[in-house]
Amino acid sequence: MASINKKVLRSISELSSFKFLLIFYLVFFIIWVIVIGIIYLIAWLGLSSAGINIGDLLQGYGIGNFGLLKLEEGNILYLIIAVIGGLVASVFYAAIGTLMVWIVNVILRISGGIELRFIEKKDTAKTE
Repeated sequence: MASINKKVLRSISELSSFKFLLIFYLVFFIIWVIVIGIIYLIAWLGLSSAGINIGDLLQGYGIGNFGLLKLEEGNILYLIIAVIGGLVASVFYAAIGTLMVWIVNVILRISGGIELRFIEKKDTAKTE
């Protein structure tokens, strides 16, 4: 029969959780940029092959293309602002997550911690 080891979780490191959350949000930001870029390219290719100009389509809805569809100096600025905004948002979300970990640590101190139970797994592999 497997024995159960009991351990009490008293706190979680805020710095390690910040590092984890920062990498987590940065990875998802990069994935999001890649996915949106692929969707944009597929939509652009599909509409262009059908003879539809995206700029005209946006103008028809009153949105305007804001100069994003032409390679101009403003496009690079929009791209840089979007990337910096995503990076800042990643840091902000990691900070919010770290604040939540700090609140959990306060609750753990008040409640005395959380009891974690671990079952030791028997090694069934034969060693020769």
